[in-house]
Amino acid sequence: MAFYTFKQIEVGSIAAGNTATGSWTADDEYIIHKIYIKEATETEIGTRFLNVTMRVDNYVFTKDEVRAEIFDGYYGQVPELNIEFGKGKTFYFSITNEHSSSAINPYIVLELHKP
Repeated sequence: MAFYTFKQIEVGSIAAGNTATGSWTADDEYIIHKIYIKEATETEIGTRFLNVTMRVDNYVFTKDEVRAEIFDGYYGQVPELNIEFGKGKTFYFSITNEHSSSAINPYIVLELHKP
């Protein structure tokens, strides 16, 4: 398994108390080695107020919801996942902003390796 590329998914601004969902379908054979969730809001509220669920087709790899901050670290801090992500399979996400008053603008980066 060797590094191939990064895929950035723009989530957009999520108002306080709201949820954003989205997906991306693989255009080739990949392994999702790591997933990064970062925040691009000017106020830098951070990802600690974001809860996330993620899956590839029917394989759900977040039990219920998890805090997005687990995926918001440096390379050695973010967990290795190594999830098979074949051509035509779809990565789905749902992110809920639990901050009491501020919108948060997250983005997701998939670190893709070739099998």
